[in-house]
Amino acid sequence: MKKTKTNHIQELRQEILNSLKLVNEKNAPNIHERIQNAEGYKWVESEIISMVLSTGQAPAMCIPQIESEL
Repeated sequence: MKKTKTNHIQELRQEILNSLKLVNEKNAPNIHERIQNAEGYKWVESEIISMVLSTGQAPAMCIPQIESEL
């Protein structure tokens, strides 16, 4: 079965969720604080999606860069 754009987006969002589950107060305190509510999570997710699309990096690789910019 051919993957659709929706399938790719769902897979990317799941990979982001899995990566963000590993975030804690010690390894990424600013992101950890932001993802404690839905609005902050959506913002972080959006930033990661933008970076993945523009750089081709895996979501897990985007987290430290975003953290350093906060």
